[in-house]
Amino acid sequence: MSQQIALQLRRASLWIKVLVLSTVGLTPMLVTASASATPTIINRKLASTSARPSQTTQLTWTFDTTADVANIKQISIEFCDSPLATCSNVSGTTNIPSVAASPTATLANFTTNTVTSTTRVGGLGGGTNNQIDVVKTNADAGASKTGLSVQLGASDITNNASPNKSYYTRVRLYSDTGTTLVWSGVFAQSTSQTLTVNARVQERLDFCVGSTSVNDATTSVGAACANISGTSVDIGNIDSGFSNVSPVTATNGGSNTNGVAMIRTNAVNGAVVDYKALQDTSSGTLKVPGASCNATPSTSGTDQCFNSAAAQGAFTAGTEMFGMTIAGINCGSTTAYTCTFAAGTYNLARDPAYDGNGANTFVTDLDQVSGTTNGGYAWQAGAGPTTIASSAASTVKVLDDEAMILKFAATSGITTPTGSYTVQADFIATATF
Repeated sequence: MSQQIALQLRRASLWIKVLVLSTVGLTPMLVTASASATPTIINRKLASTSARPSQTTQLTWTFDTTADVANIKQISIEFCDSPLATCSNVSGTTNIPSVAASPTATLANFTTNTVTSTTRVGGLGGGTNNQIDVVKTNADAGASKTGLSVQLGASDITNNASPNKSYYTRVRLYSDTGTTLVWSGVFAQSTSQTLTVNARVQERLDFCVGSTSVNDATTSVGAACANISGTSVDIGNIDSGFSNVSPVTATNGGSNTNGVAMIRTNAVNGAVVDYKALQDTSSGTLKVPGASCNATPSTSGTDQCFNSAAAQGAFTAGTEMFGMTIAGINCGSTTAYTCTFAAGTYNLARDPAYDGNGANTFVTDLDQVSGTTNGGYAWQAGAGPTTIASSAASTVKVLDDEAMILKFAATSGITTPTGSYTVQADFIATATF
């Protein structure tokens, strides 16, 4: 029994020695494999000028190299659908960009940046024409270099047609033309879904008519239509020796106001403002309500109706007449653009029949003015409507609270009958969008 035990012990000792020798023999192999691993390029970034599907893009690979003594001669860029696995989907298929047959490349921050050739070949991971080899004219030191970059032009790369698809590029740096690998690393990019942002600007037309104490082209008549109020303008006690022009003060029986019509619209084809004298017993003139008007001006001064100025003209005291004019375009409430009446920088152009004195000078006639006024007045007593202003012919046709200051003037004849005279008008704005 003792001999059998001794034999078993000797056999066990022999197996232990074999195991030890085997382990010692394997150790150099493990150390050698670790030492031969390719250094990884660091700070890897792949920038794209467009992630839109099917759009051309410029790709730029930027990276650093770790400390090493190797030179860089060739840069190989392999397009794949995964970082490490076999490239089952390659150039021209669903997951990666397609590459032109003759791509061009530029280099930056290498010791020498010139490129001898750029070719498209099959990648090491599988595939056809999915790898780009960039061969430098001269090999140069790449030890501890930062900010190295390789760029392919936008005409060479076209994003895949599929949105939100990732693709990867395996970059390998060689010290020669594709034999001696010294650095490698994987870069990631993706196409994206094109995002469409929708918005709407609705049609807008704010138009308001009222009365105002403003009698110039610069003082604000109100920041919005909500600030326009009043429904009447009183031009006071009319005497044959004077021409009453609004605003007529309370001393002369007036309301000390002008009429105002303010418009705001985003109509890109402009807006037109018309007025229509409202009829009273077939007459839209300044008259005593209910009175009958003579058919011809030759009998003026004998009925309770004022003659109307069919064409723009100055009034002469004692020659019965009634009319309206736009004394100026008031820009005091305009903020969206530069609007200055005196400089002619406004969009709402007055019709020549209602443009005051025909210049960009505000008509300042007011109260009771003896003799001939310097403005021109007109009034269409017919059915209308009659255009008084429009932005359709302006270079910029939209309007931001441009206001027409409406002046009314009248002079009576010696025989104009007494009475309380009135007339109403309907002002209409029409915008073309």
